[in-house]
Amino acid sequence: MNRIALLTLAAAVFLASACARHKVKATWEPNDPDGADTIVAYTDPEDALPKLLKHSVLHFGFDDATLTAADQKMLQRLAEALKTRPWVSIRIAGHCDERGTAEYNMALGQRRADATRNYLVALGVNPDAVDTVSFGAEVPAMPGSNEEAWAENRRAEFNPASAELYGFVNTEAAP
Repeated sequence: MNRIALLTLAAAVFLASACARHKVKATWEPNDPDGADTIVAYTDPEDALPKLLKHSVLHFGFDDATLTAADQKMLQRLAEALKTRPWVSIRIAGHCDERGTAEYNMALGQRRADATRNYLVALGVNPDAVDTVSFGAEVPAMPGSNEEAWAENRRAEFNPASAELYGFVNTEAAP
């Protein structure tokens, strides 16, 4: 009888520890381009940040580097996720549409990336954990020379795959 109770207790402890390692974590993910959002549950907390970064694409007006209210809301959620993971560093890439000179577009892309970084830092993200780069008009998200393509290409984005590939996400120091 004691052996059965001991086995039952051991199984309960094992299950409790397994559940503790895979807590369901809710995080924000956009569900439409108008800035509306929804809560999505991930079973693995480490899944949340890469998915959040993937969906954190900020769009800018023509010849503008100003963050919209929807962008600020998205960045607030991203800042909270980054502050809970001090071992993670990210790179923000600024992009432009094809209009303008190459030099102007590189500078505008940098202003967009810097505006995004400055907002995250103002929210408490470690400034040493956020790097920026401008690609100007060299890496379009949508090919084409029309309003729809131009609007899609005026952006700042976080690419977790590139960040890991180039060493901007340090997963070795994770607790």
